[in-house]
Amino acid sequence: EAEGFLQSRTHLREQAAQAAEDRFQAWLADTVSRPPTGSADWQSLEISDLRSVEGTHLASLNDASIVASGPHPRQDDYVVTGRPATQRVAGIRLEILPHSSHTDGRYTRGASGDFILTDFKVMLRRAGDARRRDLKLDSAIADRELKTQGRRYGRIADTLDDDPRNGWTVDGDAGVRTAIYRLATPITLGPDDQLVCVLLQRSTVGDANIGRFRLSTVDAPKPDLRSLEPLPRATLQNLLPIHPTDVPPDLVARLRTGFLDEDPTWQAIELIQQRAKALVDERRKQSQAQTVLVLKEREEQRPTHILERGVWDAKGAVVSPNVPVRIGPRPSSEEPDRRDLAHWITAEDNPLTARVVANHLWTLAFGQGLVRTPEDFGLQGERPTHPELLDWLAVEFVESGWNVKGLLRLMLTSDAFQRSSAATTEAIEADPENRMWTRANRYRWPSWMLRDQALAAAELLNPAVGGPPTRPYQPDGVWREQFMGRFTYIPNVGPAQYRRSLYAFWRRTSAPTFLFDSAQRQVCEVRLRRTNTPLHALTLLNDATMLESALALALMVDGEEAPERELFQRILQRAPQPEEGATLRETRKGLIEEFQRAPHETRAFLKHGQTDARGHPRPAETAANLAIASLLLNLDETLTHE
Repeated sequence: EAEGFLQSRTHLREQAAQAAEDRFQAWLADTVSRPPTGSADWQSLEISDLRSVEGTHLASLNDASIVASGPHPRQDDYVVTGRPATQRVAGIRLEILPHSSHTDGRYTRGASGDFILTDFKVMLRRAGDARRRDLKLDSAIADRELKTQGRRYGRIADTLDDDPRNGWTVDGDAGVRTAIYRLATPITLGPDDQLVCVLLQRSTVGDANIGRFRLSTVDAPKPDLRSLEPLPRATLQNLLPIHPTDVPPDLVARLRTGFLDEDPTWQAIELIQQRAKALVDERRKQSQAQTVLVLKEREEQRPTHILERGVWDAKGAVVSPNVPVRIGPRPSSEEPDRRDLAHWITAEDNPLTARVVANHLWTLAFGQGLVRTPEDFGLQGERPTHPELLDWLAVEFVESGWNVKGLLRLMLTSDAFQRSSAATTEAIEADPENRMWTRANRYRWPSWMLRDQALAAAELLNPAVGGPPTRPYQPDGVWREQFMGRFTYIPNVGPAQYRRSLYAFWRRTSAPTFLFDSAQRQVCEVRLRRTNTPLHALTLLNDATMLESALALALMVDGEEAPERELFQRILQRAPQPEEGATLRETRKGLIEEFQRAPHETRAFLKHGQTDARGHPRPAETAANLAIASLLLNLDETLTHE
């Protein structure tokens, strides 16, 4: 499946390559016919504010460099605010300069004279706004760095994460050291906007704060920032005006790379292509033989003691493996081991296992269990409301060969499950907690079921069973704080994106964000969480999967005479009442008028996930259908069992 998707993307990429080349040749012909705008030279940042977090004195010199003096803390962060000389910024250059006041005339006032930069960040501060927006840096290069074999500090690339345990440093002579940071997306500043550059020096070594440095910016194309060589635009400037065919081939190649790096159509195709390749490589790796750790009994059992009052070194009486005999007898065996335990758990005369499973499935279907404390079947838990029913379900489960689907199907086709949640005042007064199951319990479906339900309604759900996990959409930077930038979450592309939530990838410390009611995984939780957290509404309204499902639904009803009625039928599995249909028609009419007044925003609204309808001939109508589908996916009737 993954390889098939990659082949289809490769074919589309080949078709797009010629169109991109045509755009580049047109751009090149226009460029060589006149001088390029902007500057291809590095220009120093015009500094407006200097400060340090730990109190180091920072001052600007005549050559635009910044020198540190005064207090000398073990660690420090330098914050430099200034205005670039050019309106457009594509890259930032950091120069670390020696100074006669430093140790041995090197880079710092520390004992060794060496610097350690752990992280480098760039932010944009808009005029009139005290907030600062992080700008993403997609690469960093340096004229010198240390290999990190046997050491933690050395590589310039390590300044792009948030981990103070690695960073950039150098050795050798005390010459000027240069690093170039490339912005993932070049920015254009307003008249009063400013850049904020932060140099973080938080190494575990300490005593290595930079003593003198200089910051410069450039608006050159992105590939010019992949090396420390002179920028090709400056070279092109010296050749103009010339005919396009007279441009040196090596310069054409670099200019082509720069043009494609900033061509949004080509970059969108390349991004999906790269993710498809990564997915195929991952699947191939997962299909190879894997090393699996298997438990094995020791040839000679080591003694196990009761720990007096739980103190690890206060050993009491020696105990041997066994089972709670009050629940059921242990299977006869020469030596008790894990296999014996498994046989005991699934024995027909074990009174707990089948009942616990049956109660869990009943809780899933009915919202409450026959035993309303599913996490506690002991003396401190509640007694079952219908013990005979629980016994009967347990026996059916065992006799069916532990058929989970069969038992769940039995519950879902029962009269008890299909009852309405509507109740009279008398019924509520007589049985407020519905322990007699005279009506259906009303409860919200769990988040994983809501996601799968939306994908199924949009006919996107991938029913593939088994295999490796998938990575559904999540917000950008979702792992940044927990993993300090060392791991990046990249959603899957192709059909793998739409697999059931059961296969969603989990990190132990970071659950998928769309599972807003999932267990915290710090203690064992058996019951489903029935929460009214704001994440519930925010996820269902804004999650990429929900919006892509709504867009797919909108495209499915395109051209229908009454698309709002068809959407209602597909999502709620019933026809709308007359007043419901009238409300939807009026709402859709108003939405179309609103979208027609904002054509640019409407086009942008028609791209979610892997579904792109920005080229639709009727964008306002499609956007209105998308909004109606999203509305219906968020209706209480859609989200609630009743």
